[in-house]
Amino acid sequence: MILLVLSCALTLVSSEVVVLTDDNSHIIHTGEWFIKAYAPWCGACKSISQAWIQLGAWCEDKEFNVAEIDITVGYSLSNQLLVTRIPTLFHVKDGVFRTYQGARKVDVWKKFLLENESEKLEPMSWYRRPGSVTMTVFGYLVSFAIKVNNMHDHLTKEANIPVVASVIILIAVPMIALIALFIVTVWIIHSMFGKPKPAHTIGMQGTQQPTDNQEEGDKKEQ
Repeated sequence: MILLVLSCALTLVSSEVVVLTDDNSHIIHTGEWFIKAYAPWCGACKSISQAWIQLGAWCEDKEFNVAEIDITVGYSLSNQLLVTRIPTLFHVKDGVFRTYQGARKVDVWKKFLLENESEKLEPMSWYRRPGSVTMTVFGYLVSFAIKVNNMHDHLTKEANIPVVASVIILIAVPMIALIALFIVTVWIIHSMFGKPKPAHTIGMQGTQQPTDNQEEGDKKEQ
């Protein structure tokens, strides 16, 4: 019974921490956010998990938002953030991103937010901010590369396909798809607009060419 009560209490507290994914990551571009990037297997991440939940509960009735992103799931956002070590904490205010480098304690985090100490940190350059054109493209490219690598692992380890054959499949299939798309696109354009006409024939369709009888009649009249 006691374990059940503790579990329910923990669930209520942890619900104040927003879980970010690639689908809802757009919400961090408005308002003020404190974000933790972590991985489930990371020991250092686990050591601050309870403190992060406490911070989320403290921010419930305040203007600050506390969130976390699992870098093993949210590929696009974590790649845009250029997470190279975990846990990494980010402060975001009105779309301006900064990397937090202070102590990992609840009281220090509260002071950091209340006293607006984020202004002392250097903001990320515009082209490095998640949501910018450069980082969005970069994030999707990395996500695509990860998916291709996962597919390669599936083909070689689970389907028992040789490595060379797997590489050929992963290269050939996209190329065939692109060629097929190009052919279909050309066929659609040709069907919609038809074969282009030579320039010297434009405007001549309505002009009737004289027949042989008409030419003979003209000569007799002369």
